[in-house]
Amino acid sequence: MAGGKLSPRQKMINMMYLVLTALLALNVTKEVINAFVTINESVVLTKDNIDKKNQRTYDAFAQAMSVDEAKYDVVNKHAQSIRKASDDINKFIDATKITLIRESDRLDAKDSTPTLPHMDNKEDYDTPTRLMIGKDDHTGKGAIASDLKKRLEDFKNLIISNVPAESKADYQKRLNTLLNTSDPDKVEDGKRTWEMMSFYHNPVVATVALLSKIQTDIRSAESQVAEDLFNSVGKFDFRPDRLAPKVIANSTVVTNGSNYEADIFLAATSSTLAPDVFAGATYDSISKTCKGCEGQPLAAVGGYSKFVQPSSGEGERKWGGVIRVKKGDGSMDYYPFNASYIAQKPNSVVSAEKMNVLYIGVDNPMAISVPGVSSDKVKVSASGSGLSLKPNPEKGQGHYMATVTSVGKSTIAVSAEIGGKVIPMGSFEYRVKLVPNPVATIASLKGGPANKNLIAAGTLIPMLENFDFELFFRITGFKMTIAGKGKDPLEFETQGNQLTQPMRDQLAKSRPGDKVFFEYIKAKMATGADQSTRSLSPMAFTIQ
Repeated sequence: MAGGKLSPRQKMINMMYLVLTALLALNVTKEVINAFVTINESVVLTKDNIDKKNQRTYDAFAQAMSVDEAKYDVVNKHAQSIRKASDDINKFIDATKITLIRESDRLDAKDSTPTLPHMDNKEDYDTPTRLMIGKDDHTGKGAIASDLKKRLEDFKNLIISNVPAESKADYQKRLNTLLNTSDPDKVEDGKRTWEMMSFYHNPVVATVALLSKIQTDIRSAESQVAEDLFNSVGKFDFRPDRLAPKVIANSTVVTNGSNYEADIFLAATSSTLAPDVFAGATYDSISKTCKGCEGQPLAAVGGYSKFVQPSSGEGERKWGGVIRVKKGDGSMDYYPFNASYIAQKPNSVVSAEKMNVLYIGVDNPMAISVPGVSSDKVKVSASGSGLSLKPNPEKGQGHYMATVTSVGKSTIAVSAEIGGKVIPMGSFEYRVKLVPNPVATIASLKGGPANKNLIAAGTLIPMLENFDFELFFRITGFKMTIAGKGKDPLEFETQGNQLTQPMRDQLAKSRPGDKVFFEYIKAKMATGADQSTRSLSPMAFTIQ
């Protein structure tokens, strides 16, 4: 446009047009610039949280080294080398961000470096492109971006060289995703390299935000490998070299009329090791003699023995014995043990897992058990307010879903089969209530000052506050009123939860200070037996 057989004046006009067009193409709104500032602050906060987590891991390394240096020495050296490399590249990026900010704002050496929100030239494209990309040869090679890429690739290679061999392939895949420095598969706008795709023609706020994200990704990779290295010690090193007595009882609480049962075994034992268990025996560690080990031991099955003792009365019952095992040389080792259980009268426990009431229209999780009695021996019955119970297969035995149909009271009766007899364990009464009304929101707001565009783009969504159930309502209709100073109120009604086009058009015409009301809001449960229409509280907004 500036060439050809044109007058000098026309050439100048055409050149100015090109310049203005370029400036329009480069225009970035203040909202977008400020959004990058917000994103950068969020990313920096995330990085700080990861730094704190990493410090806890290195503190754990230091503690472990003080206890068993030989065991943790190798993995600690690997972790510290990765930590140093991570620190170095983060310092390099911090220095780069300072340079970008200072040169974009054209600061003198005596001037302090402002924070990103307080920069004057946040929208500057030229300085970050010049510093990060260098000369405009469509490669971006030879400037800070190329230096950063090499540092990232060296960092990834360092991690791969310091993780266990069985983890290298997995880490290679993860790092290639987290710290991707590959050139683009598809060339867009002439950008053929990672450097150009990442930093070419970006405003300084976007460049600083991207550098902060890279720092966060570096710290995240450091966190993963440091934690994995710490946890790898002893992960595959299970060599039992000690034997210890263990007693596992079906229950430490026994109801009168039933039996106390316990499995007794040696830790790290197997089905080929059949220890002799003598209940009531004692062992003298000084004389290395066992009193009571002369008779018949308890029967052993699968490497453990079963102890059965009838229960009567109430209170703690203590018992013990000795486990005798034959060693490879034919000699015997003895392991004394002690245990106890509580004998008590029959009782049961019924608890609403989320609240102390039952709600209509939802599945109310219930846990019903009798201490000392297995779940398959517990029987339940329900009555009142249409109460019904069905097993909850996701949580297993002893868990139920309770449903009710009317307001009032419900009763759950519990019994248990003990010693071949069904014994009543008590009944429990619960109040039955309606699910509370949700609170209407639009654009996550319930009222107050609001941007008209935010309201116009929103959808009415009912939210259940301070209610633990996963339950959803849907808006079935509402009325919107717009009132402003010096003009008559305008009313609109619709079905469903979406604003109509006339509503949005009127919102677009509204002015700061205008009032917007949402009234006569109706809602129903999205699913469930209770399909009654609920009237929700109105919302009032002031246009900013």
